[in-house]
This record gives sequence, structure tokens and C-alpha cells, in this order.
Amino acid sequence: MSIKGFHLIFIAIAALFFAGFGVWAVFFESAQEAGSAVEAFGIVGFVASAVLIVYGIRFYRKTKSI
Repeated sequence: MSIKGFHLIFIAIAALFFAGFGVWAVFFESAQEAGSAVEAFGIVGFVASAVLIVYGIRFYRKTKSI
């Protein structure tokens, strides 16, 4: 496996991790006890996932000819 392939797989796994974290944080059952900080972390997780997806697409397009 090339470095390019590993990088793309690593970005995909990280994006899935952040999306899963966002879902967990938004639907956290004790969110009312923890306050809105957990929901804020969930939103940050979704934003990080979106940023990683955009970065992965741009990286793929940039390295397509390699």
C-alpha cells in the first residue's frame, strides 16, 4: 500500500470516528446533566468530520496524477 492510499484510508477512518463521536455526543442520554458542553463537542465532531471529508477530496484530486 502506498503512502497516498494509507493517507486516504486514515482520513476516512478519522472522519468516521468524528462523525460517530458527534452522533454519540448529540444523543448522549445524560446531556441534561452534563449541560450543553457535550452537545457543543458533538457539533465540533461534525464540523471536524466535514473538514476531513473536504480535505480528503482535495488531497485525492491533488494527488490523482501521482
